[in-house]
Amino acid sequence: MHPQALPTGAERDAELDVSSRAPPHLLSARTLFADAGWRFLARVGVGGSAEVWHARDPSGRDVALKLPCAVPRPGVFAPLAREHELLACVRHPHIVATRGLIERGGACALALEYLPGGDLVALAGAHPSHWLTAARELHAALEHLHARGCAHRDVKARNVLFDAHGRARLIDFTSALPIGARAPSGGTTSAHRHAEQAATVSAADDAYAFAVLLYELFAGRLPYGPAGRAAARSSAPVSPPWSLAGRAPVDRAAAALADRVVEVLEADARTAPGLSELADVLESAAAAYARPRRSDRT
Repeated sequence: MHPQALPTGAERDAELDVSSRAPPHLLSARTLFADAGWRFLARVGVGGSAEVWHARDPSGRDVALKLPCAVPRPGVFAPLAREHELLACVRHPHIVATRGLIERGGACALALEYLPGGDLVALAGAHPSHWLTAARELHAALEHLHARGCAHRDVKARNVLFDAHGRARLIDFTSALPIGARAPSGGTTSAHRHAEQAATVSAADDAYAFAVLLYELFAGRLPYGPAGRAAARSSAPVSPPWSLAGRAPVDRAAAALADRVVEVLEADARTAPGLSELADVLESAAAAYARPRRSDRT
């Protein structure tokens, strides 16, 4: 066999031009938006059915553009429309803002507030003074969401991003459902899901996941590993994520918060403390340090 000849310059140009001549229903959403003047700067997230890009719209505004991985087809845009409607109803300073649904040539995407400050994972294992403000902001976002009848159902450090001023935002409402709705089996991150999964969606789901997140911030690791409590091999209580040994007196409030986190993680699902039971120790710990935001310390 002879080696395949490399295409000439003209042939390469023709190959690159195929997308512009393909029928609209065969073009990817990204291609359709690029043809409409959008610039895709970097992919910042990808899931099973959608990907998120740092993009710039034709007017020059930076957004996080969430669009389907698949080519446009009936029903593929429903989750994006649902997420947009939810975000429009639960606006809050610490919940990512929707910039609207956008349609281009048969493709639909969800434009979201662009958050360039990285995620909360980067602070896992750091001293509590570095992440307590973000934890309080996340707590406020969850309480606001629950008051409006919804549960996030995927609370984790990777779903908390920072804006340019160091303020935290809860993102990714793909799994969010009304409180009281029938709970799908699985569907959320195993490490943040209680072993006793309830039949209906509850605010307690988020409270437990929030406690897992706090444990990870304290200890730099997940309390039961990536597989979560259901797969934990030992029935022994989870080890404390943080202690006062060798620490200053000002750290006592943070240690009290760490103890409360363990209580939430080890409690029976039906009697576990909720977000309100975490509020007092969280506020006390944050007040004990009262340090500037991350952006003010750089």
